[in-house]
Amino acid sequence: MKLISAVITGLLMAAHFCSGQEAQSAAGQNQTSSVPAAPSATKPAPAESKTMFGMPSYGIVNGLARVPPLKAGDKFKLALTYISPYTFGFVALRAAIDQATDSKHDYGQGMQGYGKRYGADLADGMSNAIFVTGVFPSLFHQDPRYFRRGQGSFFDRTGYAVSRVLVTRQDSGRSFFNFSEVFGNAASSALSTAYYPDNERTAGDFAARAGIQFGFDAGFDVLKEFYPDIMRKFFHKKPPSQP
Repeated sequence: MKLISAVITGLLMAAHFCSGQEAQSAAGQNQTSSVPAAPSATKPAPAESKTMFGMPSYGIVNGLARVPPLKAGDKFKLALTYISPYTFGFVALRAAIDQATDSKHDYGQGMQGYGKRYGADLADGMSNAIFVTGVFPSLFHQDPRYFRRGQGSFFDRTGYAVSRVLVTRQDSGRSFFNFSEVFGNAASSALSTAYYPDNERTAGDFAARAGIQFGFDAGFDVLKEFYPDIMRKFFHKKPPSQP
């Protein structure tokens, strides 16, 4: 029961985070305008996706061309787009699932138990967004956006998308180990031990929460990569991201 709740919770968190990040796409374009002009060798940023499955999408750049880096303040603004009407809806659903499966058992049932679960789940998502998208990308000078490859075979693109949780782009444009993802998820999971019930503060619980988030981030990077293809193949639509 606890495993089922964790899996569903991870899906909701990743889905929300994915939507939150993409809502940034608009922010990303505005942010770009505030960055000094890139060198002549730098190509203009490809169009960024505004929505994904009708939800705001953030932090997705179409194409692998070099684009002006985000300033530290822009990265935190990107992280704060987590707070949106979609967030509260996802968190409400996640808390309801936690309540139904009696996850975080010591919180109890009833409205009081639901309120505690809602607060904990909201804090989980907010801390993850701040650490993964704001704090560590600023410290390590890494770009928290997802750069959609958009070309190559299915397996090549899938491998590329999954690898983004381990490999990211530095502000300088070169590829590097994704310290932001690894340390960000670890920091968020560690912070959750401050407000989770006593029986869910063990090292195993910490590792499980970090691992689930890490895995679903990889899964939703795959979704970000193939979103235009899904829309084109199954809905016969040309996504806004495709010029």
